[in-house]
Amino acid sequence: MQDVGYRLFLLSKAHSLKGFEAANVGEDLIVLIEGDDAAVNRFIQTAKTEKPPSADVSEVVVEGYDGEVMDVKEYREQLSLEQLVKIATVGVEMRDDIKTMLKKQDETLAEIKATRNEIVATRSELKEEIRATRDEIRALREDLKQYMVGGSRS
Repeated sequence: MQDVGYRLFLLSKAHSLKGFEAANVGEDLIVLIEGDDAAVNRFIQTAKTEKPPSADVSEVVVEGYDGEVMDVKEYREQLSLEQLVKIATVGVEMRDDIKTMLKKQDETLAEIKATRNEIVATRSELKEEIRATRDEIRALREDLKQYMVGGSRS
């Protein structure tokens, strides 16, 4: 269960608990909780019936734990810091990706501009060729008229 917001989700449901810790271990999420029996039972029921939209939970296993559990507020601060580090890391990666994309965009725009210039030059050449061909056709028509007029006089 990685990067789906499951720890944040469960932490948001731990408001009536005294202690809360959650850690990803391989594909599993290990959650330690501490509180009065009613709060613990409500939390366990919530963990069994609710989950974030992207989470894929195959089972919730409940076992006893005799060790110390971090205070909910302390864990919230720690998790907030972890999330900020993730956000900063993703932000730097996004910035680098954006720089790469902008560079490629600039290269593409340069290629488009060069192609446009080639098209403009080709269009000018074609206009000149069309004018020359039209002038040649007009000259041939004049020659043909002269020939036909001159030939009918003979």
